[in-house]
Amino acid sequence: MLTAPELLKLIKAHNILSKINVPAKSRKDPEALIKLIESKNYVVDHDKKVIKPKQQRGKQITLKSAEELTKPKAKKEQTPEQIEKKSMNQKKKVIKFILDNKEILNDPEIKNLHKGIK
Repeated sequence: MLTAPELLKLIKAHNILSKINVPAKSRKDPEALIKLIESKNYVVDHDKKVIKPKQQRGKQITLKSAEELTKPKAKKEQTPEQIEKKSMNQKKKVIKFILDNKEILNDPEIKNLHKGIK
């Protein structure tokens, strides 16, 4: 019989493809999870570790495919050119803002801030 964490993993992978909302109270109870799955017209096959629709219509979600679907995505590494381009875009935005709002530079509070930076 599948454990509650395994059932939750299958449901989470299933939610990527369609929807089964799990109430917070039934997260740790395997029987409640099975009852929830069956109420949504699915059947749990414990031997094959699969959630199957009662009527065959789409992909079957196995525990192995669930692990692949729910694993965290790798972050993209930025190249030095991308980092430089991003910083140049930020600098351009700041310069554009300053040019568009020149009257702000004459504000006495801004002048005091500038003196404190030196």
